[in-house]
Amino acid sequence: RHLYESAPIGYLTLDSDGEIVLANPSAVELLHLPYAKLLGRKLSSFIAASHQDRWHFARRALMEGGERRSLELAFLLDDASTLDVALTASGRLDSDGTVNLGILDMTDLRSTERALRKAAVAVSLAEQHERRKLASDLHDDAGQLISLASIKLRALANAVTDGREREFEELSELLAQARHRITSLSFQMSPPLLHDVGLLAATRWLAEDLARSYQLAVTVAESPEIALDEVTRITFFQAIRELLINVKKHAGVDKARVQIWREGLMARASVEDKGVGFASDVRRSSFSRTDGRPDGRGGFGLLALRERLGQLGGTLDVGSGIDGSGSRVVISLPLTQIEGGSR
Repeated sequence: RHLYESAPIGYLTLDSDGEIVLANPSAVELLHLPYAKLLGRKLSSFIAASHQDRWHFARRALMEGGERRSLELAFLLDDASTLDVALTASGRLDSDGTVNLGILDMTDLRSTERALRKAAVAVSLAEQHERRKLASDLHDDAGQLISLASIKLRALANAVTDGREREFEELSELLAQARHRITSLSFQMSPPLLHDVGLLAATRWLAEDLARSYQLAVTVAESPEIALDEVTRITFFQAIRELLINVKKHAGVDKARVQIWREGLMARASVEDKGVGFASDVRRSSFSRTDGRPDGRGGFGLLALRERLGQLGGTLDVGSGIDGSGSRVVISLPLTQIEGGSR
């Protein structure tokens, strides 16, 4: 009883109907109500409408004597203030049919996370604007200089008649390759299709470019274009490109498949191959090779990508292909919008 009353986090005891029958001082302070007004009040009356179903299913599982439960809920209090709350229940009913819940205020933490994501969005936008400027300068300035050099080379070749045509042809071919690589690099840095049409169109262009540059045959599954904000489009495109190059370098195959889809409030993309899979410790986030070396298929690239997605509220999951062979990496980002970026 003393531990219950003096605990620094809130504790509530609910009866079989979900009504509060006991609350410690920390819970009373957290819910901004006198103790007498809390008693007999259903906990569900504090839960925001959008989270009622989540609480309903969790409470039903508790009453059935299931496993220990932890979940986060949004609370709307009587004074119109809001709380982000983490609830933990033992999953065990007391002899009188009551259940004890630990209640922890996560509002400041979630507010800080949202602020960090907003900052990450701003940084990503600034980075992309700079990439677009560099891509434009690279394509326009360097590309035009190479085109001018090619014109002058052809003029010089026409004026020279000492049998050096082959050398001029080789120089012309080198300039053409340089022009193609500059165009490809500028498009990869900031594909116009990504901004003008969407992620799916840009991914199809990427597949064609990787076929030419890396001899990697990429199949992009048919699906409708998803309406995404700029940061989400850019992050997905860069992640897909990085994962596909990873396939070519480390999977030991020359084929891969990409799928992009929407699932509820999340946008998802998967990159799948039939090559060398990831070790089990890679799927547990330690990212080491199947042959034991630290810089292989997982490497720090996947770790950095997972952290970059995490800054925007997303995830990266590594597993085997649908048929159990090869590998399948799924990246996810939320679709919820906030002030010019993704929440």
